[in-house]
Amino acid sequence: MPENKKNAALAALTKLLMAITVSIAVLWTNNLSALSILTGLEIIIALAARSKPLWKGLGGLAFFAVILAVIQLLFSAPFSVAIGSAFKMFIMAVSLLILVATSSTQEITASLVKQCHLPYEYAFMITVVLRFVPDLLKESKAVREAQACRGFHPAKNPLRRIIDYMMIIKPMVFKAIARSENMAISLELRGFSHKGKRTFLASRKLAWLDYSVLVINALICIITIKSF
Repeated sequence: MPENKKNAALAALTKLLMAITVSIAVLWTNNLSALSILTGLEIIIALAARSKPLWKGLGGLAFFAVILAVIQLLFSAPFSVAIGSAFKMFIMAVSLLILVATSSTQEITASLVKQCHLPYEYAFMITVVLRFVPDLLKESKAVREAQACRGFHPAKNPLRRIIDYMMIIKPMVFKAIARSENMAISLELRGFSHKGKRTFLASRKLAWLDYSVLVINALICIITIKSF
């Protein structure tokens, strides 16, 4: 297990609630100043986490945010709407990426089942979806390197560049489907569908630091929205 996950200061439930709170805040407002502040705060938190995969993920998400804004501008969307949508996508994706990059899958599942009282099957589905985010980023890098070895270079024209990246997205989709099939077979072989009481080794209760961070996070979101 990576060191930043093993010795994480905050519980997985705290980071999950922070992600939900921030997501609600960005969906609540369309003000670019408020979205810029929330984006800046998230980048600071991501840099403070000292996680190299997280830092690399920020670059990939920033690229997709720019692509999203460009596509909307090409289809005659107002500038404020295009930039706002890019900000919202980036903020929500980064909040989930922080959770996944700094918390183990076992801890997230245990928090959802024991503290949020979700059925184990639903909790496992949520953690699998979250787990796919960094995996997809790694696979996209591997596919880009493989395409580069075969002499593929994206065009300089922005429109042509978007079309060229379909050559990267298509292999990623096929690999994701193959991985989901392998996971389903592995789960059945390990008795996932068996009904019975489950125990967790990664269970963790909220401490005073978790409650303090949750309160501060909620106050920042409320003040940012109300001030603009």
